[in-house]
Amino acid sequence: MTILFNAIGSPLMSGTGRRVLAAALPEGASSLPGLFAGPYPSDIDGLSGWWDAGLISGLADVNGATLAASNSVVGYVVDKSGQSAALVPYHIAADTSPIATMAVPRVNGYLGAVGAPDSSIADYGPTLDPDWGLAHPSLELGAGQAWTRYLVWTRPNWRQNTYYVNAQPIPLIHATAGTGMTILQADGPEGSDLTLFPGTVNQTVLSSGLTRRHSHAVILRNMPGSGVDVWVDGTQLATAVTNPLPVSAAGQVLFLHDGTVQGSAQCWFHEAASWEKALSTTEIQNLISAQSRWVLGMRRGVSLLVMGQSNAAWFINAGGPLALAQGMAWYLGAAAYGYKAAISGTYLSPNRYSVISGHPISNSSPPLFPPGTGNGTFLTNPNDGSDPAGWSGGPDFTALTDYLTGNASLVSTVDEADLAFLIWPWSEQDSTMPYANKSLYKGTVLRLLELTRGLLNRSAAQLPLLAWNAIPYETDSGVQMVRESIADLAADSENNIFVFAKQTADSNPLNAAYDPMTGLFSGGDPEHRDEPDLLRFGRVGAHIAGRTASAGGLYDSIQTTDLPDAGLPMKGGPQIAHVYRESDTELLLTISHDSGNDLIVPLQAVNGAGFAVMDGGSVADPGAIIPAVAAVRVDATHVSVTLSKAISNASDAVLFFYPYGSTQIGRGNAITDNMASLTPPANWNIGQDLGTAWSMNMPLQATAYPITLSDTPS
Repeated sequence: MTILFNAIGSPLMSGTGRRVLAAALPEGASSLPGLFAGPYPSDIDGLSGWWDAGLISGLADVNGATLAASNSVVGYVVDKSGQSAALVPYHIAADTSPIATMAVPRVNGYLGAVGAPDSSIADYGPTLDPDWGLAHPSLELGAGQAWTRYLVWTRPNWRQNTYYVNAQPIPLIHATAGTGMTILQADGPEGSDLTLFPGTVNQTVLSSGLTRRHSHAVILRNMPGSGVDVWVDGTQLATAVTNPLPVSAAGQVLFLHDGTVQGSAQCWFHEAASWEKALSTTEIQNLISAQSRWVLGMRRGVSLLVMGQSNAAWFINAGGPLALAQGMAWYLGAAAYGYKAAISGTYLSPNRYSVISGHPISNSSPPLFPPGTGNGTFLTNPNDGSDPAGWSGGPDFTALTDYLTGNASLVSTVDEADLAFLIWPWSEQDSTMPYANKSLYKGTVLRLLELTRGLLNRSAAQLPLLAWNAIPYETDSGVQMVRESIADLAADSENNIFVFAKQTADSNPLNAAYDPMTGLFSGGDPEHRDEPDLLRFGRVGAHIAGRTASAGGLYDSIQTTDLPDAGLPMKGGPQIAHVYRESDTELLLTISHDSGNDLIVPLQAVNGAGFAVMDGGSVADPGAIIPAVAAVRVDATHVSVTLSKAISNASDAVLFFYPYGSTQIGRGNAITDNMASLTPPANWNIGQDLGTAWSMNMPLQATAYPITLSDTPS
């Protein structure tokens, strides 16, 4: 016999963190638009109001026209019952500049919601307006009247970005008649109760298992002379609770707001319905079946822990980690997304940070800016020839430890549980080491990774690392060493390391002057990548991170089996699979596609930007570098490259690079596929859901290892 114990309101998990299906899914249950066969609230007689924000067909713009697209401003939620009682956005009168009400896709599986998301993120995305709700002009909630009310909502986070109510319970249904009364509320971070008639003598706790993030459906049925019956997610949790309202209490009713300053629940609205009768047992069961189109119960948030040096700080400033986490959430159907990081220099005592300028992983490569008189880094090399596997953490690791753990920690236990990945946009100082230090560098990566996972009590399988293909930085051989090392480590599945940006040379120096018409740049800080490129790296990386997280069991309202097998990147972009030496100056590249089916040779790519061969020698002992001067698309899978001068060695002694070492290809100058012009799989249009910047062509991957020329066509 096997007995499983599980907390109320929590999904059953296996030891790997994967959800366990404990019962059959409702027949026909699906959040895929068009696949849910019903029933709907409209299939139940006596419907007096029905408001559905799951699809944009139930929403109107400010002019009353049916909304044309998601991510558009909503004027009101249409009453689909035909009674013309629209739900309108609600803000208190003191809020003179309310955040717009938006139709947001993919909040619950593939279904959407309405809410007022702030463009700036507080602690977690999405951050919703603390003064937003929906208002019904006149809804009866009196004790002496027969009625049934239905509501579906999602709470992505506890309240945030308010002055004084972050920890307070949230209102779900509030009657403004008389002195006003909250009918249904959910606890904030200081509790886990879902409560009917809070603050009255008839207060009834319906559940004590409410989670931080959740989607729930509630049915309230009032029977005169008996009281209120309550069902949550299809389970009856209360019977005949005395209704404290007067015999008749018709008046304005607020959803997700209580009429006070910053009184919003900061939740998404999905669906509501009303009947001016007490639904029968059969009708209640039909309504429970109708709510099976929604994914109900506990929801997930996904977060990243950012570590590194100054390019990691610029990555944060550019919005790269937030974009990557948002893209992951899109893949997973997660309710929330964010990242954790602290940058040295905030003068905290004790020192607490995860990012510090100029510091490599270990003092095997001297840090640019030693703290005090010591060479503090994340690992301390004792310089005795020992294996990095036995090295101790350095001063930077102590600061990381204090940031994550102990009484001075800046990351709460509940936020720590959201960490799905470590991310290291980090290669600068380590890439100044000689190529001969390759084994040493790989050992330091694994050792710091082991220590960091240990801080969070995670195994390698439970906490993947996202690393990037080394950025251009100072030395050719050192950059090549880091590129090869990360590729080697990622190739070993035991390490659970993934390269999230497989081409980083298609970027400009920080703050460089740039002409987007030609792809030419000048000036800037070559030690750092420019912010538009860093943000793009985050968006590109979301595809690998999202698929990896889903396969690792971190999916939320969209399961791994729902991910498309084609049409979205699966390996990080197209790759060079073969280089054929057509002549001593002409090379033919064979490209293996990922999510595209054609090649684009833009801007400076036509002049061969980034392509080069090493004519003899090796990465450890370099020979002559011959750059390319031209590149031409031959067909959908081939590019012809012309070199600046003839190769002198036999093909098996010539190495092909894209790019070599610290070469900067520059923004817009990499060869790409044509993914942005292709029709994405149904329900997987990331550009439509997250914004047009997400609709992009994927750059040709960098060669982590050089490719030896071939005298045979592929």
